[in-house]
Amino acid sequence: MAHLLGAENVSLEFPTKKVFNGITIGVNDGDRIGIVGRNGDGKSTLLKLLAKRMEPDDGRITHRNGLTFGLLDQADVIDPGLTIGQSVVGDVSEHIWAGNPKIRDVISGLLNDLDWNKQVGELSGGQRRRVALAKLLVQDLDIVMLDEPTNHLDLDAVIWLESWLRSYRGTLILISHDRDFLDRVATSVLIAEGEGKWLEYAGGYSDMIR
Repeated sequence: MAHLLGAENVSLEFPTKKVFNGITIGVNDGDRIGIVGRNGDGKSTLLKLLAKRMEPDDGRITHRNGLTFGLLDQADVIDPGLTIGQSVVGDVSEHIWAGNPKIRDVISGLLNDLDWNKQVGELSGGQRRRVALAKLLVQDLDIVMLDEPTNHLDLDAVIWLESWLRSYRGTLILISHDRDFLDRVATSVLIAEGEGKWLEYAGGYSDMIR
């Protein structure tokens, strides 16, 4: 499998906490990695480092040339003045995006109950979360990174997302408090053990805790 990105001997320390202590992680094409750990142990920070939204104190983050990726974090903000349609497909003409089965599937699964022309600023927090998720999933990406994607989703949307992720053929890195959801979509696990230590387990979450 082709190597896509990695963290090489990465260390990061906040004023009151050591988050990473010389960790090395490799992500390959087709990996489906779940990230688990206690709140505050650096799960979200790890995704931001891998996406180069943050810089480590030591070590480096490497990306393959031309790598495409998207990160849905817990603080994503969409321009409130845009409509849902503008947020998800931009200026792409309807006859183009409507002819793309992937885009139609995402819109149907996440946004079918929303007015396509409604402004994002008029939506609830949960609805904005669905728009942000749809905006990410309609893209053609090498890696999808998701930080607690089921937060604020109703049951139908969670079921749809699980099905979509199970059929997704790219690389997935996922944080989720829903262990059953994680077990069904991830095939390996990164565990935050505290004090900057991380453990990688080559198996699903249920395998790890047996």
